[in-house]
Amino acid sequence: MQIAVSDLAFHHRLGKLLEQLGEPRFWPVLASFLGEIATFDTWVVLLFQADQPPLILADHAANLAADDLFADYRAGLYRIDPFYAFSQQNPQPGLYRLDDVAPDSFRDTEYYRQYFSRNVGEDELQFLLPIAGQGVLSLSLASRQRFSASAVGRCQLFSPWLLPLMRKAWQFDASLIAQQQNNPAQRQMRLEDALRQRGNPQLTEREVQVALLILAGHSTKAIARELGISQDTAKVHRRNLYAKLGVSQQAGLFLLFAAPDAASGTTPVN
Repeated sequence: MQIAVSDLAFHHRLGKLLEQLGEPRFWPVLASFLGEIATFDTWVVLLFQADQPPLILADHAANLAADDLFADYRAGLYRIDPFYAFSQQNPQPGLYRLDDVAPDSFRDTEYYRQYFSRNVGEDELQFLLPIAGQGVLSLSLASRQRFSASAVGRCQLFSPWLLPLMRKAWQFDASLIAQQQNNPAQRQMRLEDALRQRGNPQLTEREVQVALLILAGHSTKAIARELGISQDTAKVHRRNLYAKLGVSQQAGLFLLFAAPDAASGTTPVN
């Protein structure tokens, strides 16, 4: 059997991806891996739940530029999102394109014109994986242009192993989320102390406050309102604390402090 250099490179990247399983960098590395076979502009990992706002697990760093992107979505727009509606119909695990799940006049709706086209793009692919009793796990790839048939085909080719890998990754994420929800008072104290100590250099008290508000789900606009500061100042604090902690997005901040070992300062920052 002959093995091409391109095959070796593929398996090398796959090995690097598997090394990240259970680590905060897994979803970004997976997105980068998929970026080798399909062109897309943004990505997000979320859990669709019945009659609840979707849970955002990880997202593209570029989404930070739109502070209220997921705030608006989770506040209610998700209810008219075609992928959310489809997720509530007991879908089979697989890869789905926007045109597969959206109504035929979807692009004529105000939701598409006012929100989807501006914040998501022209086309969207989602790997959907039902999780028994918990919801439907989604890895969404969004593009400002329509996906080509060849790009969709290559993603489809990866589905048989990618979907089980997503299930494994969710098991780690679910464990972290459960740990965060237990003993909230003690968790808050440990988190605040960890935030003060983990920064390099150490976070200021104001940066600690901003970090806690980010973890609670506040947008930059909401952080500015809560702390009585300008949005520009809030953005500066967020940028500085991310730099000090060695993360690039809210998801990284959450995963960094979700596990008890990380909160106690024994897990290194990636």
